[in-house]
Amino acid sequence: MKKTFEAYMSKLESEIRNTRFSFNFLSRFVVIWTLLTRIPLPKRFWPEENIQGKDALVLSPIVGGIIGMLTAMIVLFFSLLRIGNLPAAWIGAAFYVLSGWAMHLDGWSDLWDGLGSGRSKEELRSVIKDSCLGSYGVIGLILALALWTTLLASVPNTQKIAALMVAASTGRFAMCVAALKGEYPWEKGLAKGWVDGFEGYDIFLSFICSLFFMPIAPLSWLISMFLASISSYFLAVHMNKKLGGVNGDVLGAVAVLGELLSLLVFAL
Repeated sequence: MKKTFEAYMSKLESEIRNTRFSFNFLSRFVVIWTLLTRIPLPKRFWPEENIQGKDALVLSPIVGGIIGMLTAMIVLFFSLLRIGNLPAAWIGAAFYVLSGWAMHLDGWSDLWDGLGSGRSKEELRSVIKDSCLGSYGVIGLILALALWTTLLASVPNTQKIAALMVAASTGRFAMCVAALKGEYPWEKGLAKGWVDGFEGYDIFLSFICSLFFMPIAPLSWLISMFLASISSYFLAVHMNKKLGGVNGDVLGAVAVLGELLSLLVFAL
């Protein structure tokens, strides 16, 4: 374990010393920002070379933290208007969903439909890939939004920024855990480049990215990371058996689950 950590640190130091480190970091950030959000970036920032999905995915906790901060600012603004904590939370949820969380909710609802069908392997795949939202998916979507807003409304205003930044970052880290443990189940797919080849060094980098948000709420961050990592790990193990691997829908689902668990930590 110690030797592995030292090897990862040595590799990271080597990358940082590389003269192209800043350029590579920005390129990877632009790719993952564009994939996970609907907030546009100027075209001049777009990288000319292809970026591997797994290399961009490691920066997803940073993207999550930034979107979480923006959402918190909107929630606090409407809270200052004294419309009530719950209405402010719903307005924040609307912004959060439109800015990119909808993709994760799509995976979450698809997985509810799939697991609710009681099927496995190819039959489960056909249910998950069905563009129509089933009854289980609707229930899962309602529960996710209701829990997100209710839990956030229970968090004191003084902690809302920390709660949303940590929760959003933690949810994206959960995706990295699932990518590490999972195997992509099919020959083609959007998330294939995210899951295939995702290794120990990649989860190390994503953990480093998550660490940026630890100082704002150390204990809650630690508990959130633990709960999100454990839940993501076991869901990935289950889907490896049930579906044959981890696809984009599973990644979205673990992000939502990890975020809800983190908000629960802050709400208690």
